[in-house]
Amino acid sequence: MIRRVTGIAAVAALLAGLTACGGSEEAAGSTTLTYWMFQDRTPQAGEVVEKIRTDFEKANPGVTVKIVKIPKDDYNTKLGSAVAAGTVPDVGILDQPLVARYALDKTIVEMPAGTVNEADFFEGALNTNRVDGKLYGLPVDHTAVALFYNKKLVPTPPKTWDELKQMSDAIHKADPKVAGIVVPKGDGYGAWMWPGVVHGAGGEMVDEAGKKILFDQQPAVDALQLWVDLLPSSPREITDSDMAFANGLAGMMISGPWDVATIKDQFPELDFNVAPLPYKTTPAGNIGGENAVVFAKGTNAALAWKWLAFLTNSDNNTQLAQALGGFPINKAAAERDAATFGEQQQGFLEQLKVAHARPALPDWIKINDEFIAPAIEAALSGKVTSQQALTEAADKTRALLGWNS
Repeated sequence: MIRRVTGIAAVAALLAGLTACGGSEEAAGSTTLTYWMFQDRTPQAGEVVEKIRTDFEKANPGVTVKIVKIPKDDYNTKLGSAVAAGTVPDVGILDQPLVARYALDKTIVEMPAGTVNEADFFEGALNTNRVDGKLYGLPVDHTAVALFYNKKLVPTPPKTWDELKQMSDAIHKADPKVAGIVVPKGDGYGAWMWPGVVHGAGGEMVDEAGKKILFDQQPAVDALQLWVDLLPSSPREITDSDMAFANGLAGMMISGPWDVATIKDQFPELDFNVAPLPYKTTPAGNIGGENAVVFAKGTNAALAWKWLAFLTNSDNNTQLAQALGGFPINKAAAERDAATFGEQQQGFLEQLKVAHARPALPDWIKINDEFIAPAIEAALSGKVTSQQALTEAADKTRALLGWNS
C-alpha cells in the first residue's frame, strides 16, 4: 500500500528532500546523473547495481551516477510529489501502467531514434513503453504468470486449452477432494492475468489506434468461458483453501515466479514444475516488470538514455533483472544466461518470449480493476454469461474513454 504524506511540515520536508536529490548537479569538469529506483530486494542485489554504476562511470570519465533508492510502497507518492514540484530526477523507474499517463502529459520524453536496436529486445517487454507508436522508455526487467503443475498429478503439462480441460477433469475424477486447477478470481490480479489468455485465443484487448474496445469480441469471450468451463472440475470450496496447490489440493495453478521460492521453502516435498500457459490458437501471455524513463524536466537527457542503454545491454541485463526479481528483456542476455535460472524458472523464460504488453491507456488500471475484474467474477459466479459480462464491461470502458466502438 502506498503511504500518504500528511501535514504541512511533512510535505515541506518531503519536497525539500526531493529537491536535494532530484535533477543533475554540474561541477567543474564533472556531471552528475540522478537515477531513482526501488530499494534493493537483498544486499546481493545492491552489489549488482553498484557494480553496474561503477562500470558505467569508468566507461564515461567525469560522470557520476547518483542512485536514489526508495521503498517500493513509497515510490509513486514521492515521484508524484517530485513531478508536481518540478524536482524530478534525470531518469528513473516507472511502473508500466504509468508510462502512458506520463507520456501523454509530457512528464517523460520520447526515446531518440538509434538509442538501442529494438530487435535486441523481446517485443512484449519493449511495447510496455510504447504510446501512440512511440517509445518513451526501456524495460529493465520483466515477469509474467505461467502454469504451475504437480508432477505427481500432471506428468506432462497441457499445451492447449482442450488438453487443460481434459487434464483438470481427469484429476478431479480421480480424487473428488482434489481440484484440477486453481481458477483465477475476478479481482485486480485475475484481471491482470486474463489478457494473456485472450491473446492465446488470437484476440486483443483494445485497438488503441482505432479507438476500439475488443475485449467483448469472440476471442475474449472464449477466454473467459475457458475459466468458467474449468470450475466444475475445480470447485472453489477446494481451491479457496489456503495455498491449495502447494498443499496438494489442486493439480495446477496460474501464478508468477514469486511463488516458486515460497513453495520450495515451505513445501519442499512437493514435486512441481512450471510450463508456459496453455493456448487455443497461439502461445501468449501477460507481462509485468519495471520500466525506466527519462524525465522532461531533468537535465542531461542524452546521458540518461546512454545509462538506460547500458542497463539493458547484453552484458548487464541478466544480472540486473535477477537483482530486481525478474527476467532479462535483452534477447541475447536471456539466451546466453538461461542456464543460470533454476528448473522452475525455465517456463517463465519461454512464456516471456510471447508476452503481450497491456494497453497503453492512462485509465487502464481503473478499467482493469473496476470494469474487467467484476465482469470476470460475474461470469465465474454464474450470475451472467461470459458474453453478457464482457459486453457490460466494454460498454463502461467506451463511456469512460469516450470511444464509440
